[in-house]
Amino acid sequence: MRIAVCEDNQLQRDMIVQLLNRCSAERSLPVTLAPYAYGINLLYDVEEGANFDIVFLDIYLPDAMGNELAHRLRAMGYQGKIVFLTASPDFAIESYDVAASGDLLKPINYERLKAVVDRITEHVDPNTYQLRHRATVTRIAYRDILYIESSNSKCLIHTVSGSVHTAYKTLNTIEKELNAPCFLRCHQSFLVNMDHVRQIGKEFLLSNGETIPIRQRGVKPVRQAYMAYAAALSTAY
Repeated sequence: MRIAVCEDNQLQRDMIVQLLNRCSAERSLPVTLAPYAYGINLLYDVEEGANFDIVFLDIYLPDAMGNELAHRLRAMGYQGKIVFLTASPDFAIESYDVAASGDLLKPINYERLKAVVDRITEHVDPNTYQLRHRATVTRIAYRDILYIESSNSKCLIHTVSGSVHTAYKTLNTIEKELNAPCFLRCHQSFLVNMDHVRQIGKEFLLSNGETIPIRQRGVKPVRQAYMAYAAALSTAY
């Protein structure tokens, strides 16, 4: 799950990040946090394809009002959750205009923050990759991804159904966004879902019969990483 925190006050921003990390640890919920001091930087990243499940948005920012930023996010096609951060309850009514999931009064109380996160994540599968292209968001379950291939200036996400989704971002970026132990960077141009590996030799043999190359330099670490993952799975079951 990816969460953006847009708050210009560094102390408050750091505190919210700290509380979200605590909530993540207590809930065993994998989270990637992206802090922002300016709304324009958040808008730029979303426009460039950044995916967030939740955006915590301060009402008062140096470059814009939070409710204005929320409207711009919705206009750009952002379909995730928005939670306002405010020192006043006066904006509660306006939050309905952008389908916000609530607001948190400052100073942020951990129990209230946790309650908001729990309410939102109750219906959100954290093991899902959100692929955004303009106003369209496609959600792909991790278990449905076979492998991801870098191709020129884009990446191709191959799924068990045979469909292929195009992501206009680098493989390095996608690797960070996935935030799941089942994905292994086995080659400069490939990320493989180890849950679909059936055999390992000089290549990975997948459940659908396809083979994925393993980089020639570094074969041993790749094999060790796969064997460690497989051993951890067998222990879990």
